[in-house]
Amino acid sequence: MAITLLQYEIFRAVVDSGSFTKAGDKLGLSQSAVSHAIKGLEAELNLTLLHRGRSGISLTSEGEVMIDYARQILNLAEEMKQEAGRLNGLEVGTLRIGTFPSVSAYLLPSVLEKFHAAYPGIHVEFHEGGYMELKQMVSSNIIDIGFLTSDDAGNLDFIPLFEDYLQVILPGNHPLRTKKQISVRDIASYPFIMPKGGCDDLIKQLFARHHLKPKVYCEIADNQAIIAMVQKNLGISIIPELVAHGHHDGLSRARLKEECFRTVGLALPAHKQVSPAVSAFITLTKSVVGDHKSRWS
Repeated sequence: MAITLLQYEIFRAVVDSGSFTKAGDKLGLSQSAVSHAIKGLEAELNLTLLHRGRSGISLTSEGEVMIDYARQILNLAEEMKQEAGRLNGLEVGTLRIGTFPSVSAYLLPSVLEKFHAAYPGIHVEFHEGGYMELKQMVSSNIIDIGFLTSDDAGNLDFIPLFEDYLQVILPGNHPLRTKKQISVRDIASYPFIMPKGGCDDLIKQLFARHHLKPKVYCEIADNQAIIAMVQKNLGISIIPELVAHGHHDGLSRARLKEECFRTVGLALPAHKQVSPAVSAFITLTKSVVGDHKSRWS
């Protein structure tokens, strides 16, 4: 019996979800159909691919090797489908993208709106995570392309989009509110709300370079929660320009005197030939960034 693409797809879904049931729900199959497909794949390869236990599903050492091949096969099949659609004058297929929270909230909606309008036949799946998680997902071909920073892209191919400068946010009645630029030395004198995840490494390095220690009131991961805490006069904070842009009642903004920024861009598996869907997404994202950048400052 020959191995089918569906078996590879089921294998990938089981690995990614960690469950036969969840994989079946995603693919519209029963749990028994999923189990039968995996057993058939293992029989055809003469390998045990998955450990099945009370704690869940995990890959065997042989499965770790085979899942990489399965992903490559499915990616090539998807690229072939997209290329055939392009040759027929149709844009079809699936695009899997990864994003971190600030891009999800402030950039991605505009990108997806225009992308769906231009390419209604392409289904978009997106995964949100931290920098390291996204890097791993791109490297493992779990996603086709991901938003990342240049510092975190490592050996992936990286397409820079914009420099996202850090800005100071403070209550509207704060003594420093009239300053157009605020230094980290000024900030160190007041209660500070430290972002948790994302830009926290940049901020901590900034204070360390100037031999300063902020008076951390609390650490918060959610950007909107940070803004709300500042609005309630519980401290000041430093967040990316992408997050800080727009009008927030009871909030003042200022440039950080010691300029500091992250370079946000798109990361792809190293030296990978991109599919038509990925190529279209890159082009459209660059266009949206160009349209929006002037509004963020």
